[in-house]
Amino acid sequence: MKKSLASLLLFAVVLAGAAQTRPDFEVVDHVLIKYRGQDRDVVIPAGLGINRIGSRAFAGTQVYTVKAPVGVNAIDERAFAGCSFLKAVSLPNTLTVLGRRAFFNCVLLETVNIPRSLISIEDGAFFNCSSLKTIDLPDTLKSVGDRAFSGCLAMESISVSARTRVSANAFMGIPCKITWKN
Repeated sequence: MKKSLASLLLFAVVLAGAAQTRPDFEVVDHVLIKYRGQDRDVVIPAGLGINRIGSRAFAGTQVYTVKAPVGVNAIDERAFAGCSFLKAVSLPNTLTVLGRRAFFNCVLLETVNIPRSLISIEDGAFFNCSSLKTIDLPDTLKSVGDRAFSGCLAMESISVSARTRVSANAFMGIPCKITWKN
């Protein structure tokens, strides 16, 4: 009886673990290290327990939209680089850091919500996102890195707090006027 109860408990534990893993998402130590799915519109399951989207996790994939779950606090270097079909990204209110070239060369990217929790946008984070039209950076943002928005040729409006430390070339080549908020 004890052996069958132990076997049943082990089976339940295995099933519970399997319910939280998905073959489309490779997760190691709470970091999404690779998206292997074929879906165009991706909602990263909250049940995966990730706190970071790792370097090159989505790079070069053919996703159209991505929604990151609450709990993600960082998007690492080049996580979405070269996603040439990516049009919209929904970021959670737990995000604090957008890594270097996180969205580099996402030429169709039009919509990104920048959460109030964001503290840092690193160098080239949106470099060559030539379809990005508007960005409202939160007052809580502490820094914007070098060439963070360079090559955003469709940009119609961008607003940033006067208290945010902005690299001299952060908005290089932006065709619109930058609004500085007090």
